[in-house]
Amino acid sequence: MKIQTQELNIYNVDDLYNDLLKHLKSVDGNEFILDFCDVDKVDLSAFQLLLSLKKSCELKNIDFKISNISSKQVKQFFKMFNISKYVEIV
Repeated sequence: MKIQTQELNIYNVDDLYNDLLKHLKSVDGNEFILDFCDVDKVDLSAFQLLLSLKKSCELKNIDFKISNISSKQVKQFFKMFNISKYVEIV
């Protein structure tokens, strides 16, 4: 699923989380991949969203992955918080 916003922050993460949960219900298969190609900035609330989404996927036996991280800021953020320890980056 492609993230349709350039920024993941405290102002939009709640709506995005609800949309992602709706999409997760319709996943056909054992994999849920978030496409970050358009995401330029993230904050700590995005990290919380990812961890919560990971847990929701685990409850459904679905592998949660993130793909197409192109922003330098997002890459640095993911490295700083060691996101790959929790979510597979492809």
